[in-house]
Amino acid sequence: MEKQSIGSMIKILSETISQKVNKNGKEFNLTMQQMKILHFLKKREGKTESSQKDIQDYMKISHPTTVSILRLMQAKGFIKIATSDRDKRMKIVTLTGQEEGFVKKVLVGREQMEKQLVNGLTEREQDDLRRYLRRMYENITGPC
Repeated sequence: MEKQSIGSMIKILSETISQKVNKNGKEFNLTMQQMKILHFLKKREGKTESSQKDIQDYMKISHPTTVSILRLMQAKGFIKIATSDRDKRMKIVTLTGQEEGFVKKVLVGREQMEKQLVNGLTEREQDDLRRYLRRMYENITGPC
C-alpha cells in the first residue's frame, strides 16, 4: 500500500475540520473563518483596538479576502467597521454585541474539536506535534 503524502494528509484534515466547524456554525449563520475572527475580536475586546490589518495578519489571508469576509460579517450585524480617528487610512473593527448569546457555545465547540483532534496523544506528543507543524509552516513560508 502506498504511503499518503504529508501534504495531502494535512489538506484532508484541514478540510474535514472546516466541514465540521462550518456545519456547527450554520446554527449561527457563520463560517469557520468568521468564527475565528469573532474569537480574535472577543479576546482583544476592551484591551486594544483591532484593525482590519490586525485581522488580516492573524488570519494570514489577503487584503481582498479580509475585506470580503468583514463586509459579510458587518451585513449580518456581528461587527462594525469604522475609520480610525488617529489614521484615516486604518479601519477599526469592533463587535456589536450580537455575538454574546453564542460566543461561549462556539468556544466550547472549539475546545471539543481540539480534544477530539489530540485524543490519545500525550502532552509530550501534543507539544511535539505543535513544534513539527510550526516548523513545517516556517519551511513553507520562509525563504527558499
